[in-house]
Amino acid sequence: MSAKRNFLHHLHPPQVCRRTLEPTATLGLGIACLTCLAVLFVTGATLFLYYVPDPERAYERILHITTTLRYGDFIRNLHFIAANALAILIFAHLARVFFTAAYKERYLNWLYGLVLLGLVLFGNFTGYLLPWDQVAYWAIKVGASLAAYLPYIGEGVQRFFLGGTDIGPETLLRSFAFHAGFVPLMLVVFTSLHLWRIRKDGGLAAPAEARKQRLPAAPWLYRAEGAVALATLGTLIALSLIIDAPLHERADPVHPPNPAKAPWYFVGFQEMVGYSAFLGGVAAPAALLAFFTLAPLLDRTRSEGGIWFARDRLALNLLFAAVMVSQIAFIVIGQWFRGKNWALIWPF
Repeated sequence: MSAKRNFLHHLHPPQVCRRTLEPTATLGLGIACLTCLAVLFVTGATLFLYYVPDPERAYERILHITTTLRYGDFIRNLHFIAANALAILIFAHLARVFFTAAYKERYLNWLYGLVLLGLVLFGNFTGYLLPWDQVAYWAIKVGASLAAYLPYIGEGVQRFFLGGTDIGPETLLRSFAFHAGFVPLMLVVFTSLHLWRIRKDGGLAAPAEARKQRLPAAPWLYRAEGAVALATLGTLIALSLIIDAPLHERADPVHPPNPAKAPWYFVGFQEMVGYSAFLGGVAAPAALLAFFTLAPLLDRTRSEGGIWFARDRLALNLLFAAVMVSQIAFIVIGQWFRGKNWALIWPF
């Protein structure tokens, strides 16, 4: 108990701003992300014991986990729900930080957050292939083909990820190595750096006037974080009991589905590429990367960090909202309004 208390004391500042404890200040998104990450590590370590990254055995091992292993179906569902929830929550967390300008004087931590966002998406992408079923196989094939649009390095990146020119045993082995080895290690490293910078900066961003009203971190901050973590965990468990992780028929490299779609978090890029290979595959991703990376440096407004929708940031907030809404729209169109031969359909 003493070691646990000391760990928490080192992780948090001795005192915190009263305002940051209000639910509307952060919406608890950071703790919700950490909870999903913890669930992924625990469930992933369990699945790791039973999975075999071999095209001849991977599908059967997933069937074994879901049908024979005690609680295996629930554990796989929980892993699937937590992974998708984390992909959504980390974008919501990014939006919260932007709309409150919490990156002001904290640019390095903003960059750590962007690295974590990339790692979460890459972790989801590499885990998508592991069931080796028909939808996953062709989704990864489409997703990997999108990488080829990167100028100069695209084909090299695609070949490195696939372990050749097409999906095969080497692709599955590399996906497993990235998913179960590299990505978790990097997530631990950059999450630690992210939390350390928050601790180093004296806690979450807040206006100077609000920072004068402070409370001891123990027990107030611990209780707030514990409540969010329990609520997140309860939601994940409830969803895992009613939503099954998908497992389609075994992968068939000869007969592609029509249409073959990338995983949902990349289907927006697939939709943009459908309009223009250059604009959707090169220009738009490069512009998005530049915008997210440089926005804090270009923000010359005088309002303090930690304030929702400050008036002098109206233009920046509108631009950010337009970017986010457009990407959500592309995902919705690509995911639900595209049918055979990528033709527009009405899904209802």
